[in-house]
Amino acid sequence: MAVANLKFADLVDVASLQTLMDGLCELIGIANAVIDTDGVVITHSGWQEACALYHRVDPRTRGNCLDSDTVLAASLLKGEAFAIYACLNGLVDCAMPIIVDGYHVANIFTGQCFTEPPDSDYFRERAQNLKFDEEAYLRAIAKIPVVPRERLEKITRMYADLAQILGAYGLDRLRQRQTAEELVTLSQRLAEKVEERTLELHERNSQLQREKQALTDSEARLQALFENMSSGVAVYLPIDAEASDFVFLAFNKAAEAIDKIQRDQVIGRPLSQVFPGAAEFGLAAVLRRVAATGRAEAFPSAHYRDGRVDGWRDNYVYQLPSGELVAIYDDVTELRERETVRQELDARFRSTFDAAAIGMALVLPDGRFMQVNAALCKIVGYSEAELLGLTFQDITHPDDLQTDLSQVQALLDGDGTGYQMEKRYFHKDGRLIWILLSVSAVRDGEDRILYFVSQVQDITDRRHLLEQLERQAHLDYLTGIANRRYFMEQAELELARVQRYGNHLSVLMLDIDRFKAINDTYGHAIGDRVLQKMGQIFIETLREIDIPGRLGGEEFAVLLPETGLQKAVEVADRLRVIVVASKIALASGLPLRFTVSIGIATLRESSVNIDTLLNLADQALYQAKQTGRNKVCCLEE
Repeated sequence: MAVANLKFADLVDVASLQTLMDGLCELIGIANAVIDTDGVVITHSGWQEACALYHRVDPRTRGNCLDSDTVLAASLLKGEAFAIYACLNGLVDCAMPIIVDGYHVANIFTGQCFTEPPDSDYFRERAQNLKFDEEAYLRAIAKIPVVPRERLEKITRMYADLAQILGAYGLDRLRQRQTAEELVTLSQRLAEKVEERTLELHERNSQLQREKQALTDSEARLQALFENMSSGVAVYLPIDAEASDFVFLAFNKAAEAIDKIQRDQVIGRPLSQVFPGAAEFGLAAVLRRVAATGRAEAFPSAHYRDGRVDGWRDNYVYQLPSGELVAIYDDVTELRERETVRQELDARFRSTFDAAAIGMALVLPDGRFMQVNAALCKIVGYSEAELLGLTFQDITHPDDLQTDLSQVQALLDGDGTGYQMEKRYFHKDGRLIWILLSVSAVRDGEDRILYFVSQVQDITDRRHLLEQLERQAHLDYLTGIANRRYFMEQAELELARVQRYGNHLSVLMLDIDRFKAINDTYGHAIGDRVLQKMGQIFIETLREIDIPGRLGGEEFAVLLPETGLQKAVEVADRLRVIVVASKIALASGLPLRFTVSIGIATLRESSVNIDTLLNLADQALYQAKQTGRNKVCCLEE
């Protein structure tokens, strides 16, 4: 298989690759994209707002973005191992080729970042010149990470190496699949040849048997046949031209066992004497028809009863060239009894299945619904006819589908007998419902899965309750931001990331100035509104990655990931100014204004714990309080 004829998208699971690249982007914080050599975007993750909402949208700056893409792609086509380009919009992009089996199949692009701290005045001037929303544009610029060139190249190389590994693995899988398909084709051709040859041999053998039967004694033929058959065999000869009765010529051992009679009690005697129920049973009529027409007949299962024998029989009757009639038959009484039991069990299962209070379905291995009950139809809102035209994949939320399919594949591979999971279905009206799914496999005698029995319980209300309880456990009820416990948990996690990757981390400690006086003068209800206003300001002002929390009373803290001292001061002062400008309407119609004092601490030593950092910020807050309030003071660790 030539890689030159394949696209990179043919070698990888694009959806899984997108998920992986999204995760890496979230973890590393740098945008990425995989684009094949024809310019087709396979995956893209983490595009910066400055690019997505401004540079690539505005016709005056979009050309700069296209120039960056073109220059990088041209460099890679020339055989360069790494290309970096300073976009005329002020950002840096870079790219590396993805080589699979010696072929250049795609490129990995990273960037939309800075390799050194940006010039805020430059971007403010650009916003003004281009008529962008200056505040929103500068916020977008502030979110762009600063990544040293050397680290950017290492990250890009890591992405390229990972993509090459995935591509090579996908190529191996394609080659293995192609080899397997070729083997299947060869096996099918061989089977066809064997079948053709077998048919030829079978026909030849049948011809030889017929010739032998025409030349040998009938008794010798029957003797050779009888002693090797598990089915009962009886040979008859009509006693007259009208075939009014039939005399036994031969009776094998299996027939003795089935009919509980010895052959010397049968040979030479008429059928009507040995088996007086044969006429009612229908065998005599079948023998007469075969004797008259020469055409073999299969006598369907029927019940035979006389004073000695009682049971179900299957018969097949044919005529020998000599005119003798042969009946081959089996005792199928046990099979009939098992079939009756099976039908009763099926009826009970169907009754239980249909009347079950929980949703139930029989699902084929490919996901198609084979049978559904009324409870399941009620849960998902579809009629039975509609569900039977769908698969479980059609109504499963995409985020849950892969887990479900993996569980199904494990059962198909012989791993386990069933599984249970919580997942989301799409109701017919479009809303999401949570269900508890219990699946068991039904297998045949060769351990192959025939279908799955799925039990479905609607747990939407329970899930919503759990989610509500989780939110209540994490958020401060009054301000809507993190409570002290959740804030400290997030702070520990953020500190661990900083210690691992070496990013900046700053902490703000805020205290509402003279809050006690507000409570004493206007009452606690107004004080609560002031606290709620602070929560609103945090939510509306801070970045998504920033973490505000209420530590207690009028004391708040804010985690500023990837933020150095200078930026932290800017954020703190912006918060202070917004608070100064805010107001609470009193019952008298007059506005209540308030201020905050803010202390800042920035992490410098990775060995410092979060308590130490918060204490430093608290010391800076104390300094702001002592030097006049409505101020921002900072300390560095």
